[in-house]
Amino acid sequence: MPDAPPSSNLDSPQPAPTGQPGQFVQARKIAAKTILYVDAQGRQLAKEGGSRSWRNNNPGNIRKGNFATISGAIGDDGAFAIFPEYKLGFDAIVTLLRSNAYVNLTLKDAVFRYAPPNENDSDQYLAFLVRQTGISGATVLSTLAVADIRKIAKFVQIVEGWQVGIERSDEPPSSSNAGAPISSAAGAAMEWMDIAKREAALPMRERSQWADPGENPRILEYFRVACAWFDPAGGDEVDWCAAFVNYCLATAGYAGTDHPGARSFFWNKKNQFVRLEQPRYGAIAVRRYEPFSDPNWATGEGHVGFVHTWTTGSVELLGGNQSNAVKLETYPLVRKNASGKITAQFVAFMMPVMN
Repeated sequence: MPDAPPSSNLDSPQPAPTGQPGQFVQARKIAAKTILYVDAQGRQLAKEGGSRSWRNNNPGNIRKGNFATISGAIGDDGAFAIFPEYKLGFDAIVTLLRSNAYVNLTLKDAVFRYAPPNENDSDQYLAFLVRQTGISGATVLSTLAVADIRKIAKFVQIVEGWQVGIERSDEPPSSSNAGAPISSAAGAAMEWMDIAKREAALPMRERSQWADPGENPRILEYFRVACAWFDPAGGDEVDWCAAFVNYCLATAGYAGTDHPGARSFFWNKKNQFVRLEQPRYGAIAVRRYEPFSDPNWATGEGHVGFVHTWTTGSVELLGGNQSNAVKLETYPLVRKNASGKITAQFVAFMMPVMN
């Protein structure tokens, strides 16, 4: 994982500038059959539906790894690389077939390596390429011109199942329906609360012990899903409460903040949350620690979790990084030191916008 956001805007309370996205610098899977792309200014585009190869700009379904990264991949969907544009993904097929791993193989041997029989019908794969390109399966790739390799790549794309889906800006309903009433997802709170409870029910060794990120793959999974650009092994922000909340929201199909800090919920940059006047079951509760001088809360520490119960003076949260675990824990609405100075307080209770 990198230790800095691909766009400085991702670590800022300011919303991304308007306009069409430019060159994408990061991409990740945010839901089933949905890939989110982010450009250098923080503008976002989602590719939804269609085939996996289309969503990933990866017409050859090249797996994630060093080769994909060197070839320009900017993320992965868990197994396959994601490229910032179609051309780079297509060129990666050509580069791979001309690499030392393939160039001295026959077309047949190359196909059986690229699409092994334990995963594919390699014979039919080869027969299709031979039929469409007119190149014999016994032809050694090194004897072919670049134009012939590109022809092979073109039909590899077809075999890999290229199918176009929908491209859309990654905006919640509150942003895309200007002037319309905003509907909160309060009635659907069980969707993310069930996920949070499931995580809390895991054995302690799987949901706590944040002594070293390498010791807890479950927590690393929260970061992978919720904030792919952040490296929890470095930097000064290894608290994982926001990663947990984002993970639960994303798994339930709601927009998170793509940020590892509790303050990112306070920012509400894409208006993906509705602010509430008081706590409500399942609401996202945001707690801020002193200092409070910056109204935008551009930097600084806090805590975030889901409201479970509450009184006039306290809130019980179901959250992560609570006594180093996923569990229930109670916090005062306002915490003061011995001299009466406020050192921590809840600054927002929020609900996701209804999808």
